[in-house]
Amino acid sequence: MLLLINSGTSNLGAWISILNKLNEKFILSETLNWDIRDITKIIFPGIGHFDEVVQNISKNNLNKKIIQLVENKIPYLGICVGMQILFKKSEETKNDSQKGLGLIEGVVSKISDKKIILPHNGWNDIEVLTKNRLFKKINSGTDFYFNHTYYCNCQNKSDITTVLKDHPKITSSIEKDFIFGVQFHPEKSMGSGLQIIKNFIDIKC
Repeated sequence: MLLLINSGTSNLGAWISILNKLNEKFILSETLNWDIRDITKIIFPGIGHFDEVVQNISKNNLNKKIIQLVENKIPYLGICVGMQILFKKSEETKNDSQKGLGLIEGVVSKISDKKIILPHNGWNDIEVLTKNRLFKKINSGTDFYFNHTYYCNCQNKSDITTVLKDHPKITSSIEKDFIFGVQFHPEKSMGSGLQIIKNFIDIKC
């Protein structure tokens, strides 16, 4: 069963609607007494401040459960801040004690490209750097919907699968083992976004 993370700040309704339309069985993370052994995939929707998200998923040890699931090779898809939370540190945080999951090496940095108006909000096309499972049937130049001020600055560049086509220093997606992340919002990206979601659901454990 798919675990849908409620970070307390995400647009959960859009994801519930999409998963229902795809007839995908899921359980919300705040549901009482769910069994970690029943989880086959994780989706962590975006929207939210890094600090607030860290605080919210630390309640009831949800952060530790997510780490345990990922370490057990359960596929994880993080969207926007759901991708950023994979890193230990973010420049968005005002409190050094607020740590992310630390599953990907690097840091979440503020966009410094002066050609990008912050927040980077709206449609932008991506460049696919390497063939990967999440972007099956998705070509370079495909537009996705973005809304962010910070981006994932990966220490290992091999973790980066796509970048902004016109701003290649800005990571738009990552993949490491069974960990996947996208900076854009597939739930707002129409047909291409739906294809990303279907690709993730089709990934075998």
